[in-house]
Amino acid sequence: MDDQASSNIQHLAITAALEARWDDALKLNKKIIKLDPQNVDGLARLARAYMELGRFNLAKKYYCEALKYDPYNPIASKNLRIIKTFKSNGQPKLVNGHAKLSSSLFLQEPGKSKVVSLLKVAEPQKLSRAYCGMQVNAAVKNRKITIVDTEGSYLGVLPDDICHHLMRLLKGGNKYEFFIKSVRVNSLALLIRETFRSKRFKNQPSFLESSSSPHLEMITSIDDETEDENEEGQEEAEV
Repeated sequence: MDDQASSNIQHLAITAALEARWDDALKLNKKIIKLDPQNVDGLARLARAYMELGRFNLAKKYYCEALKYDPYNPIASKNLRIIKTFKSNGQPKLVNGHAKLSSSLFLQEPGKSKVVSLLKVAEPQKLSRAYCGMQVNAAVKNRKITIVDTEGSYLGVLPDDICHHLMRLLKGGNKYEFFIKSVRVNSLALLIRETFRSKRFKNQPSFLESSSSPHLEMITSIDDETEDENEEGQEEAEV
């Protein structure tokens, strides 16, 4: 098989994973591994497909294969740790291959949570490693909020209006957590949820729907409006 054909199969395999077509992902990654038994990404995707289909012994087998050729592969290591959390009777403590999520995780609380589509998202191969319910981190630097996975790999950035708004709230003492709401080819939606509200914003919700903005209505206090808008060089930080 020539390089173009191989590249096409890789693309189809990544797309199948992003669209949660796990039977197709299984077949496509099997083809990749048959042609290249040491293809670490193919092995990890094959293991992921088996994991999503509930065939955990085979998932473990192929994650171990991936680690044989790439001992520090973070995806394989992380998912092997997840598999080890299974109950002794072989039934997983997981839903769809991942840590069981609270049924209320994606319930949007008025004023306290917001679903946002990221901009400048990572390439499909990196997005294919993400999954619904996965907790991610936010790094603040130079008036931007970049979303990264737990290994620090780039996933995308928040829109400018939300960056500006959240940085005000974070600076004022609010705290937030971030979860992947949905992932598709070339797109990723994030749930932002307030976990702590400072005294400064005691009576101010983090988010309000607004007909004038596609994302949110900015909420500012008199203190916010008088802040120095020209502060530069914010240090990178995890929030």
